[in-house]
Amino acid sequence: MSINLADDAIHALNRAAAAAAREGGAAIAPGHILAGIISQRDPDLLRVLEQLGLDAQALPESVRNLPETYEGHLPFTPASHDVLAAAVGFAAESDGAATTSGHLLLAVVQAGDPESRAALESWGLDESALDRELRPDPSGVGAAE
Repeated sequence: MSINLADDAIHALNRAAAAAAREGGAAIAPGHILAGIISQRDPDLLRVLEQLGLDAQALPESVRNLPETYEGHLPFTPASHDVLAAAVGFAAESDGAATTSGHLLLAVVQAGDPESRAALESWGLDESALDRELRPDPSGVGAAE
């Protein structure tokens, strides 16, 4: 299986490793991926979040501000592997393009661990609305405007 990650996704995963290392973790969990996605501040994803009425500034500083890189190597937890597999699947369904930080976020929402999903729910993230924004119906029926 070939995995094509867009630059924003690569940077988000680097930041996820930095988050795990900062916490002294032995592996990258879905919550670290979530922090990496948010702190990456991808303009396209931030626009989508704004359209959904979500303010990244409302999240804790530890989620919004991570180092850009991590020089070591940390493995992914099994739950993070599920997130990565789901993100790659979402990208393939979209048009086969590279997996983006948006695909990663959608995957954390749908396949992440209970803690990361609860954090997104407490932020006010609407899974269905995010899904519509990031994976519009190719038929145009019900697609985001």
